[in-house]
Amino acid sequence: MDETQLQTLCDWLRTAPALAGVGTLWVDDAPAVPGTAGLFLAGVQVTERRVNLLGEVRLRCRASFTLRLVLPYDGQSTQPNAATLLAFQRWVLEQSAAGLAPVFGNADTARERLTAADAKLERVTDESTAVYAVQLKAEYTLQY
Repeated sequence: MDETQLQTLCDWLRTAPALAGVGTLWVDDAPAVPGTAGLFLAGVQVTERRVNLLGEVRLRCRASFTLRLVLPYDGQSTQPNAATLLAFQRWVLEQSAAGLAPVFGNADTARERLTAADAKLERVTDESTAVYAVQLKAEYTLQY
C-alpha cells in the first residue's frame, strides 16, 4: 500500500453518489465540520503467503480503512444519515462487483474485492453534527 493508492481510493470515494454532500475528503483527518470526511488506514494484513519453485512470492492481503463522515444532525433523527450510509455501502459493493473499484494488487486482479460494512454512529457533537464510521476492506494479491 502506497500513498498513490490511498489517493486513488480517496478520488474514487469522491465519486460516490451517496457522498455528494461531502465537500472535502481528507486523509487521516476529519474536522468537525458538516460535509467533511476522513479516510484512515487501519493497516494491511497478509492472509496467505505462497512461494513457487522459482522463488516468486504471492501474498494475499487485506487492507482495512475507516471512513469517518461528519454529517448534519437535526437533534431528532439520524434516519436520513442512515439511508446515506446504506446507499454508500451498496455503491461500494456494486462498484467492486463490476470491476470499477480501485486496484490494489499487481496479480490476480479478477479476485480483488472491496467491501464497505459496519457503518455506525460514533458520536453526536455540539455543532449539530453526527460522526459516522464505515469500515472499508480491500482484498488483493501482490506478486514479487
